[in-house]
Order: sequence, then structure tokens, then C-alpha cells
Amino acid sequence: MITAMIPVFLAAQGTPLSSLYDKYVSEPGFETTEIMPGSMSFDWENEVDLGQVKDMMKSIDKVRILKYKSEPENSGQEKIWKKMQKAAADDLYTEIVSVNAENTRVNMYIIKGTDGTTREVAMLEKDENGIMMVTVTGNMDFSAMFSPENMKNFREMGEYFMQHKGNNCSQEVH
Repeated sequence: MITAMIPVFLAAQGTPLSSLYDKYVSEPGFETTEIMPGSMSFDWENEVDLGQVKDMMKSIDKVRILKYKSEPENSGQEKIWKKMQKAAADDLYTEIVSVNAENTRVNMYIIKGTDGTTREVAMLEKDENGIMMVTVTGNMDFSAMFSPENMKNFREMGEYFMQHKGNNCSQEVH
């Protein structure tokens, strides 16, 4: 019984980077956005039948974006960046991309779920303008996401956007 409850318990827990988002959500100098894809609808849904894409979006619980702008009065950028790096160094995370270019650094991490799906994808980015952290959490199956059928669906969605060139392509939150 305890073994059966472990995956449920782990899924319910926050992750180290999500905890960092929670810590800074109302702090001065930070800009935050939280998106719940399951509670959104898009105009393309009325025109193109992309049921599998909609199902994939349902596997995402939330997208969280945390920005810290680099300004003279916000002198704590390096300290915050080190906190983000320390949180991402947790054993839960696997680093999948690391880019260190002139004045820009980007790191991407994932947390695998116990069933082989991806529990979180995180991106940390730092440049002369500030710091940004994006986390996507849920129970995401990337092997299904990149199936030939879904690639065809993504192409149809792209063609829809190209035909409408931004007209009636706005997103609506319900």
C-alpha cells in the first residue's frame, strides 16, 4: 500500500524550482505569470480538429514564468541566479541543455516521473537584462507528443495560423 502511494505523494509535492517561484511570487522586482493550460481554450479549436493536441495540453498542469529585471536598484541578480542554480542542482533534476554564450546563459532541466513521463521541464536564463525561470509541470509524455500523428496535427495547426495570419487567433481564457 505504501509503495502504491509513493507516486501520488511525489506528484503532489512541489519541486525545488516551483518552491523558488512561490518564494518570489509577491516580492518587489519580480514579475510572475502562471498559466493553467487545462482552463484555456483557443480559437483554432473551433476550426481544426486537433483532439490529441488538446489531450496533450491537458497533461500540463501549469506553466510558471518568473522574471527578475536587471536594474541598478535590483542589485541581487547574482544572488538570485545562484539560488536558482542551487535549486536545479537537486538530485531530482537532470540537466538536458546548457548554453553559455556571450552575456547569456541558458540551462534546461527535466524531472522524470516514476512512470517514465516527464513531471517538470524547467528553463533558467540569465542575460544583461535580468533572469527568467520557466517551469512546465504536469504528467507529460514526450514520446506521444512527437508521434507522427501529432506532428501532422501541429502542421495543421500551423497552417491554420498562417491562413488567418493572426486574425481570430487570439486565445481566450475560460
